[in-house]
Amino acid sequence: MVRHSSYTGLFLIALGLCLFPALSVSQPSSDQARLSAILQKAADYCQKLDMAALDFVCMEEMTETSYNLTPDTDVYLYDYQFIRKADGAKERRNLIAVNGKKKDSKDVPLRAGHFQYENVLFGPIGLLSRYWQTFLAYRILGEGQLYGRKAVIIEAVPGADLVESHPYGQIWINERDGSVLKIVWDQRSLGNFKMAEEWAKEHDAEPMFTAYSEYGFEKNGLRFPSRSYTEQAYMRKDRGKSPSAKISVTYKDYKFFTVETETIY
Repeated sequence: MVRHSSYTGLFLIALGLCLFPALSVSQPSSDQARLSAILQKAADYCQKLDMAALDFVCMEEMTETSYNLTPDTDVYLYDYQFIRKADGAKERRNLIAVNGKKKDSKDVPLRAGHFQYENVLFGPIGLLSRYWQTFLAYRILGEGQLYGRKAVIIEAVPGADLVESHPYGQIWINERDGSVLKIVWDQRSLGNFKMAEEWAKEHDAEPMFTAYSEYGFEKNGLRFPSRSYTEQAYMRKDRGKSPSAKISVTYKDYKFFTVETETIY
């Protein structure tokens, strides 16, 4: 089956799943064997994530800052609910506070002004599913530690057969089970980045966009978002780095009602 998810911050990242073998860039044979094993585990993990029945709630705190004459920051606190069963998936947000003041608004749309995002949970699928592994090339960059787990850092870049715009970047993978701990998106892969480049060129600047997602919570072998961050900024010769907008989203206080990883649709 094919399922598309996205993380958007003036940018669109489309993700999906199917079944095909993987591509990889040239590396020493020992690294190549290790890489192939990791990609296989990651593809298995993505398939499990894509087919899982899910029902959970958590607190979602969204902090968005825009920079005009002075920085302007708003903080929204949501009761976030996600349910996915055989008949489909549903996201729901109840707004419970704005800038520290209590609210009670049911089933509201996301109130971000500069960025939009959805289904951050499924970010790994667009980079590591068997389908997308046929269109991306991979190499091992190194190792790191995150959330108490040893991670292999893998870079994904467009392969020769990728003709559509698609996200790519660096992925922190738990080598033991193929689960994803963190994704750092390459700014060149973000939607509308060419427009940002054109604007930067007209203003004698260089775009410096940062976007990443972290998966710090684990349940039944699946990892759930803990934080997502996106910053749109430009490097100017006359004033250095100048941010124009940023958003930070944190997830906490998870309550899981259903996490079934053996479900087949």
